[in-house]
Amino acid sequence: MMNFDLRGLFTALEFVRQHLEISARLIGTKETALGPLDPQYKSVVENNLQWIGKQCRELTLTASEDRVVRIWNIWRDVTPAALFMELKPLSESLEDELLKIHFYRYPRDKALLVILAPGDWAETIAAFSSAKAEIENGIDCYACGHNAAAVFHMMRVAELGLRALAHERQVTFPRYPLEYEEWEKIIEQIEEKARAATSRMPRGPVKDAARAFYTAAVAQLRAFKETRNAIMHMRGHFDEDDAKRAVNQVRDFMNGLSLKIGEKTRRPIRKWP
Repeated sequence: MMNFDLRGLFTALEFVRQHLEISARLIGTKETALGPLDPQYKSVVENNLQWIGKQCRELTLTASEDRVVRIWNIWRDVTPAALFMELKPLSESLEDELLKIHFYRYPRDKALLVILAPGDWAETIAAFSSAKAEIENGIDCYACGHNAAAVFHMMRVAELGLRALAHERQVTFPRYPLEYEEWEKIIEQIEEKARAATSRMPRGPVKDAARAFYTAAVAQLRAFKETRNAIMHMRGHFDEDDAKRAVNQVRDFMNGLSLKIGEKTRRPIRKWP
């Protein structure tokens, strides 16, 4: 997911340039050049240097971070003249290292998808907390143009929904734990147990809601199974439309499931609709 923008780095550069100008004015006379910094101003510079150092560490700007360390080494007795002499190479180092940083610019529409992801997937993340990283990775891969990878991550998210639904329907296998069983066998048992449960319900809105929930879920899982098999076994090519479709369909599927079940579900749904 988006983990950096230029605001922090530009703010760091702006701090350095501002303090360069101020220290240049302070060294107008020998007395002010070699005298102590005003305590209030020194506190401001100190806070800003901490911010600059943090930006350097996050971006591994080692040369610039080393320049910040040099200032800390003289900080107790720093003078305007000494500060000016150290800020100048720090400014140049930041500018030089900026040229060596490589950025990826999300297309505008895809960047919006990345930004809105926490809200779009809010229900899913609340009910399936372990899906959060997969969701973020899948959307990021889509935004970066890694379409097959985006589909792969979305199928991992869908599998969490498959397992939750299987737990809700009390699906078990004698030979393997649920997470090691084939999708088709799990889906078959979910469908069978859901049909058995809803057939015993009296006609009315409760039965209609339950049947609609299970029927839609099973249909979506069967479609996801085909996509999962294709992505896992290198069958076919996945383009941008395929990736976008996977993101949207898995989001709608998981948000819908999350209204009734989650990854901690172990008992049948008791309340319909």
